[in-house]
Amino acid sequence: MGMLTQFITSTQFYLFGRSRFTQTGWQKAAKKYVQGELEECKLQGKCYAVTGANSGIGRETAGFLASRGARVLMLCRSKERAEKAKNEMKPDNGGSLEVIVADVSLVSSVKAAAEQVRATTSKLDGLVCCAGVLLNEKTMTSEGVEATFASHLAFGSCLLTKELLPLLRATPGSRVVYTSSGGMYNSKFPGVDNCVDPQKYDGQFAYVYAKRGQVLLAERLAAQEPRVAFVSSHPGWTRTAAVEAAYGSSAKYLEPMRTAWQGAEGQCWLCIVDRDRLENGGFYLDRAPQRKHLAGPFFTGGSATKNSLEEAEQMVRDLDALALKAGGAARAEGVVLEK
Repeated sequence: MGMLTQFITSTQFYLFGRSRFTQTGWQKAAKKYVQGELEECKLQGKCYAVTGANSGIGRETAGFLASRGARVLMLCRSKERAEKAKNEMKPDNGGSLEVIVADVSLVSSVKAAAEQVRATTSKLDGLVCCAGVLLNEKTMTSEGVEATFASHLAFGSCLLTKELLPLLRATPGSRVVYTSSGGMYNSKFPGVDNCVDPQKYDGQFAYVYAKRGQVLLAERLAAQEPRVAFVSSHPGWTRTAAVEAAYGSSAKYLEPMRTAWQGAEGQCWLCIVDRDRLENGGFYLDRAPQRKHLAGPFFTGGSATKNSLEEAEQMVRDLDALALKAGGAARAEGVVLEK
């Protein structure tokens, strides 16, 4: 994408976000909600897996589902932090929280966690992929993959979903929710091999590419797996520890930011609403499907951020190949999972 086109695209994303992604945008959208849909739902007998469930949007999602009676499997990198969050949430209505240690940036850990999930339940009503990092410095995992790309897209979304597909297929009404970002409006997906510039690392665009990739992943899996619903979800500009760490003083340009609950409640709705009300493959914000592109003149879709069907399908094939490669490297080197 040329520099001028990128400038226009990013400027329009920011201006659009000022009206839709802030706390003010959430308050405006919430006035149109059907009252009681979250507050009155009953989830006894249902089972969900939520990654990144010990903090931020993931914690709010896990806590809500358990509070309505669901069994929630918390997939978290740190057992200590996860147990602390679990003890603080204390669900009622018969709900429960169970910790499974999982570093979703690692193939070895994702596979081990998925095996634990399959061993502990025969059904899965929903998988919510919240976990990931937003780093300003290039960081490689022990398996040799850039951490932002690995955690948000390659292994934390694509691989984990495929590992849990048997459970999802076996559960009527099941769905997968990817916590994406409005940041994806900044770019098309550049291809798996181009997500990280080997010469100059840009943490913001590593994140943007991963988030665009999640939107494409939801579209492709929705087309391939008719028994499961797949959606991506934008929480808006939400105040979380990860955002504070990544943006620092620049976070002031996102104000007034949403609370963690205001960012999470839209994807909580995606978890509990009747499946026939979901736009399969859709990109959601505040309980409503949204456009996926706004790079054209005056916020029209344009073409700068659009991937072809061939490119999207190639992305999924390349992600599968990367998981095989990274998994093989981990076995060869005897990678030890974090306890």
